Amino acid sequence: MALGACAAFDDALRLSPRERIVPRVDAHQHLMSAAAQALTAPEPDLPAIALPAELAALLAERERVAGNPPVGDLFSDDALVVQLQEGRWRRGRGAVDRYNNNIPKGVRFVAKAYALGDRSGWIAGTVRVPEANDDSLGFMLGLARDGAGPWRIASEALNEVRPPVYDRVVDADRVIELLDDAGIRHGVLLSVAYWFGSPMRNPPVQDELGKTRAENDWTVAEAARHPDRLVPFCSVNPMRDYAIAELERCAAMPAVRGMKIHLANSRIDLRDAGQLARLRDFFRAADRHRMAIVMHARTPQGFGVEHAAIVLEELLPAAPDVPVQIAHMASSWDAAAFFADAIAGGDPRTRNLYFDVTQAVPADVAARTPAYRAGLVATLRRIGLARVFHGSDLAVSSNPSPREWWKAMRALPLSDDELRTVANNLPPYLRRRAAT
Repeated sequence: MALGACAAFDDALRLSPRERIVPRVDAHQHLMSAAAQALTAPEPDLPAIALPAELAALLAERERVAGNPPVGDLFSDDALVVQLQEGRWRRGRGAVDRYNNNIPKGVRFVAKAYALGDRSGWIAGTVRVPEANDDSLGFMLGLARDGAGPWRIASEALNEVRPPVYDRVVDADRVIELLDDAGIRHGVLLSVAYWFGSPMRNPPVQDELGKTRAENDWTVAEAARHPDRLVPFCSVNPMRDYAIAELERCAAMPAVRGMKIHLANSRIDLRDAGQLARLRDFFRAADRHRMAIVMHARTPQGFGVEHAAIVLEELLPAAPDVPVQIAHMASSWDAAAFFADAIAGGDPRTRNLYFDVTQAVPADVAARTPAYRAGLVATLRRIGLARVFHGSDLAVSSNPSPREWWKAMRALPLSDDELRTVANNLPPYLRRRAAT
């Protein structure tokens, strides 16, 4: 046995039985071509603005007292502050002083927008931490005053500025590298071609259809470089006039198993009758061509029980004979619980309904409360673990790796047998292909 093989064997022996359970499939991965990456350049931030003299003085005083108690009369007596680390609101002078002590000395508050009424107003902007190269925090100050008195801070909230970092092209070799690191054999590659047709693009993409097709073709070609490991899905904005034609074009490619759609990126409101009708037509076309659907169900309006009911009543009946995989556990555990109740009740519309847990189980789930973890597991069990697939999402630096996401799944209070069920699940659209 070679020295490297011996070391790997010794490492395997040190793993616990639970750590030796690894998924067969990562059912939610993406590729990203150079053309798609070019769409991810961050939009420039709002420019700094000049404030009226009295607000500029207030902001200068806010900078002076940061990390230097006490805050004096800068804040109102019943001011609200939200602790950045906790995400919880606290009220009163004592809370303000404790909060202020945790802010580094020497920060700069850079105003980007403001509004004032007679007795209330606000300032929004970014916070530059000393020695930092960029603005890592945003701020929102709520202002209030009595009559003609001075403006005081009635509320303050800071938020982290952490846009996704699309730092490199993600090709098939990169995905294989990550799958190997996690011990995962197969990957489902979801094209990001729907990015090109998103109404959020400003200005709109030129030659939108041509670039949508090119991204799908590139994803299929990349998967073909590892045909025993990777299976491609095409994607499209289902609201576009060319959507069904692109589905049909992709269905003619033998390797393609289905279509990925993203309701939020496509700005779809399920409560809009016209948009819902178009989406139903797309589901019917997928059913005709035996194309599975992976759906990012979250909409610009969110995704709750109301939205889940529309999917159950209007969309699933339009594609009864193909797998419909709800990504990210519907981006809502409440909505997932609604689906779970329908499944547990034997609703025939859920016969081909599946879910992936991509990013739905937080990476820090081991640090969450036992009650929180138990609630997630209760929903998974009610759905049926045989319907739940592991997934990781786009392999960019702001996302944990497939190995790390599976570590989060292992931290749930599932039995080893239950965890093994999820690990061994093979989506129906892969069963013709991945027999190993």
